[in-house]
Amino acid sequence: MSDFARLENVLVKLSQREKSPGEGRKLRGPGVQAFMASLVAEIDETVLPRRLVFNIDKGVEFSLAVANRRLQALLSPAPDISGAHDLVDTAISNGQDPNLIILGSVLRDAFEKAQTVSIMGHRQTAGGFDAEVGAPASGLTKVWEIKDVLVKDSDPSAVLKRFLESIEKDEAEAWLRIEGEEVTDQSGEDARLATLGEQAAIFLDGYFGKFDQLFGTDASATATVVSPGEAAASAALFVEVGGVSAFVAAKSGRVAALAAKWQLLVAE
Repeated sequence: MSDFARLENVLVKLSQREKSPGEGRKLRGPGVQAFMASLVAEIDETVLPRRLVFNIDKGVEFSLAVANRRLQALLSPAPDISGAHDLVDTAISNGQDPNLIILGSVLRDAFEKAQTVSIMGHRQTAGGFDAEVGAPASGLTKVWEIKDVLVKDSDPSAVLKRFLESIEKDEAEAWLRIEGEEVTDQSGEDARLATLGEQAAIFLDGYFGKFDQLFGTDASATATVVSPGEAAASAALFVEVGGVSAFVAAKSGRVAALAAKWQLLVAE
């Protein structure tokens, strides 16, 4: 692999991105399993002490105390859900706390039939919980029996592999396959790949920072095109599905066809 130091630094930063206090966004869904899995992901991404406020389209609202990637408590005011009033403002001591089972049921009830869930993060006020109190996010999936949520009943890696293998030489100059914090595969000449890595770093830094503004509805698979509109020039195509993605230096005159090819794959 070529050295993409700037791109790798951006990917590391994005994977560890701390949501800014007061930043509004949406929880990925729909469906109870998907919302529960996304809630756990939010906890896992929260390091500093935060009050995460979840507002559900059917008028239900609840708040969680989260810090150090740990779920610390359900905060008052309690939502009008059975079992919630007995939990509010009571610290979750650790990953074996029996209240976790009850809280899981409360959350499932809250997400039942939900279509959209918005989140707002605030700093925890003085007198909050100790940073080491709470259930680690890494164990919540097992405790709450959250099943894997697949995209379009397909393996995301297989979908992306099919797309990259379908790209013809006259359609693109180079591409990078990205998973997590790493570039895991590539195609193209070294000089073009080096430039592509720099372009990808700049693009992704802004893309993930404004994802919810770009895609206002829940998106399981996305494609974004940046093109100068000149057939002889290069265009950028970024595709993403289920945590894997690719950044493609496409021929500007062929980028629309490439995007359509991606749409067909993820719509199967």
